[in-house]
Amino acid sequence: MTLRTRQALVRIRAVLLAGTVLALVTSYLAVSGVVRTADQISSATSRAILEVAAARDALVSADAAAIASFASGEAKLAGPGQEYENRMASASQSLARVAEFNQAGEPGTGTLQTVEGLVASYSGAMGQADAHFRQPGGELVGLADLWYASLLLHGPDNVLDLLGKLQKDERAALDTQISGTRMSAGPLILWLLPPLVLLALLVSTQVFLRQRFRRRLNLPLLGATALGLGVIAGLLLAAALAGRLDTVRSSVDEAVAVREKSIEAADADGHARLAALLYQRCGPPGCGSTVDDFRRQTLSASTAAPAQNAITSAARAVTSAGAAATESGGLPVLVPAALILAGALTVVGLYRRIDEYRYRP
Repeated sequence: MTLRTRQALVRIRAVLLAGTVLALVTSYLAVSGVVRTADQISSATSRAILEVAAARDALVSADAAAIASFASGEAKLAGPGQEYENRMASASQSLARVAEFNQAGEPGTGTLQTVEGLVASYSGAMGQADAHFRQPGGELVGLADLWYASLLLHGPDNVLDLLGKLQKDERAALDTQISGTRMSAGPLILWLLPPLVLLALLVSTQVFLRQRFRRRLNLPLLGATALGLGVIAGLLLAAALAGRLDTVRSSVDEAVAVREKSIEAADADGHARLAALLYQRCGPPGCGSTVDDFRRQTLSASTAAPAQNAITSAARAVTSAGAAATESGGLPVLVPAALILAGALTVVGLYRRIDEYRYRP
């Protein structure tokens, strides 16, 4: 009887420790996975999406500013203008940040390299347009260069088209990351199952000890049970944290929507000025059907640009949502620490009972 009791206690200890280790591994992977994904989305993915939109906005605004300079005649003195230079510098910075935060993998990197080459070609074409416009009688050649430069931005499979595809790829990466941490009923139950099983084992051990040794409670095991409940609470908090990532995605979409209005407004303004400049310089019989079609399209294209503070506020909302999603309260440390302590308390709680039978026949 004595030997069987000791063997039962040893087995119980082994099962409890195995359950603790299993709960430790699964809980740590679950919590750290959510926190790691939240950090990645906040520090990289959301910023990549916004920087792609910012690069598109800067390039379109630079094009519009250059066209305005040529249309007003200022290009003969100042070239495309300071606003063009500032916007191109902003676009370059945004593209560099996209390369840093890129989550679209190698295809995204390849797209960025192509875009950078096309932007260099665009800048070169704009420089040629400037040089020809400054020459007496070179306005038409300069106008052709200006038209070609604009096509490098707006033409099929050119800069803006490629950046639009890259933005969609970055957005798809965001969806993939969030779906990997989504807490539907099934995954949440799988998360909670190991600590729940551990709690059931601890309670059943308390019942066994009370029946065998006539002791009401084993305080170390009671502490381990309390820690197990704390782990379950931590997993539920991690599930809530995963839910905050949907808020991050919504704020990113809103920020991009505001930026799109700015892009549309700058694009419409640039196209209208370019169409007017082409019509003015070409005169009868015109510049051909392609330019005529382009001019007809610009007559109906107009949109109001959002205020700069609206763009800034939308970007800040993304930052705030990302910060909220990464506030884990130390769960990646607290959850495994609680289970390690629970394992230690389990050993302590059973040690005296096992030790009582060590030397008994």
